[in-house]
Formats: sequence, structure tokens, C-alpha cells
Amino acid sequence: MKIAAVHMDAAFGDVIKNMDNVKNKIKEAKTKGAELILFPEFFTTGFAFSNKLYDSVLKYDDPQDKLNEYAKEYNIIIGGSYLKLRNNNVYNTFTLTFPNGQVFEHSKDIPTVYEHFIYTYGDENNVLETPIGNIGVALCWEQIRYNTLKRMAGKVDFVLAGSCWWGFSENDPKELQDLNKIHNEMAVNAPIEIAKKLNVPVIHASYNAKFQGVTFPSGDKEEVREIMGATQVIDRNGKVVSRKLYNEKPDIIIEDIDFDIKNRPKNTIDTNEYWVLKMPDVYLYGWKTIPPKVEEYYNKISKQMYLDKN
Repeated sequence: MKIAAVHMDAAFGDVIKNMDNVKNKIKEAKTKGAELILFPEFFTTGFAFSNKLYDSVLKYDDPQDKLNEYAKEYNIIIGGSYLKLRNNNVYNTFTLTFPNGQVFEHSKDIPTVYEHFIYTYGDENNVLETPIGNIGVALCWEQIRYNTLKRMAGKVDFVLAGSCWWGFSENDPKELQDLNKIHNEMAVNAPIEIAKKLNVPVIHASYNAKFQGVTFPSGDKEEVREIMGATQVIDRNGKVVSRKLYNEKPDIIIEDIDFDIKNRPKNTIDTNEYWVLKMPDVYLYGWKTIPPKVEEYYNKISKQMYLDKN
């Protein structure tokens, strides 16, 4: 199967402009023979702490309407995650949209630290049982938690992964800024480790982009965060077949993916470890201490905005 992965630049918070870009990428990929096209996490908006993200979910039409239209018009399967308002909450929802109108969904299970200001906890449906096979889905830090891999092990034919793996800004502590190189290496290696551990191809979409927001939660300083990692196609042995690094220009990579539904890998993952990659101590501390504060912000401020919309 020929799959395209989009190494994307996005206009922060501008859903209309980004969906126009999506249509152009789909047209380009289709002319090159792609049967499925993958966009990165938050492909309709990008990510930063900013009121622009509220506008993107409260004032714009649901991007899924356009994805349904494009999938049918270009006879192509479209995957990617965006901020989706549903039942008075917002989720980081990955949809896989087929030309016949079928849509398969997974919402990211745990918001990554500051991302929780705009969306909340999703589901554990990391395996999409589709007409073309069982497809694993992993969004950003889902890729580096063993719980995600355990849910997919022995059950998937290939994995579609996407990130908006934001780096550290000039307002972050120097201790974190000094880790940006390691941070980028983690973003690059995360999908490679999935391929090695699950023994299936992994297609990962990311960005060449920087997004400007403000400091959380005060909003008193502007800050720019560059998106780390790479868009890449990785074979079942963990070998990188094709790649565009975060500092390379926006592009599309297209590769033929080899998988056999009848001979799906029967591997299992047996470990009590939580993290797939080695996490610096400061990350472990942040993972423990920051999310409760951001969750409180979501419940007091963001959730109320979503309720008021109705």
C-alpha cells in the first residue's frame, strides 16, 4: 500500500487556511499514487498556549466535514488528529476517513502536560479495525508509554503515528532549554522504537514549524516553541526508509508499505516499565507535578467556555 506522510507547516490557529493546505497536499499525494495520506497531530491548528485555539474549536466548522468531502472527491484515505468538540469537552481526536464515508476514531488517552489546557482525557482505542487491516494509532507521547504499545502488540498490521512535539522556549528554565537536543532525539526515536517492539511498519507525520503563544497560565510573555522530531517511514525492523527532519522544509514523503494481514506479528510486550524511552529526571518531576494544575485550568476555564457555547 502506498502511504504519504505530510511534513507540515501550519498557520497557527487558522483552521480554514490549514484545511486549504490539507486539500493541496491531498491532491499532490494522489497524483503521486498515494492510497492513504497521514497528517500530524493538531494539523488543523498547530499547538501553543493561546486563545486562538479556543477560537479554532468554537468558531470554525468541524474539520471532519471537509475530510469526508476530500476523501470522497480524491478517493483517498485520510488520517490525522485535530481538536474536536464533543459533548461539552474537547478531545485530541485522530480520525481515519475512508472515501465511502466510514470514519474510525481514537482520542489521545492522556493530554501531554500543558496541552491539557485545551483538551481532556480520551480513550484507549489505539487499534482501529478497518477494511484494510488493523491499524495502530499513537499520538505524540502515547508513543513513549508502554501501555500504548501493550494495547497494540500482536493486534496491528502497521501503525500511523503523529506528533506536534513542541520544544522548550526561552521562557523555560535553563535546565529544560539545555535538554532540547535530547528532547529532539526522543521525538525522532519514539516511532522507531514502536517499529522495533511491535515488528510492524510505522508511518509518522510531523512538522517544520514554530508556533507563537504565551506563557502558561499568566499569559504575560510571548514565547515561540519549535516542533521537534521528524516525519518518517520506518520498516518492521526499525530501519528508517524515508525521513524529513524538523528543520527540513515542508514536504510529502511517499513509500510503499509492506504488510500481510494473514501473517500479523504475534508479539507481546511483558514489562512493568511505564516509559519506553529513558526520561530525564526533570521530565518525570514535571509529569507528576504539572498536569494537576493544568487540569484544574481546563475544568475551571476551558470547560466553562465549551459549556457556554451551548
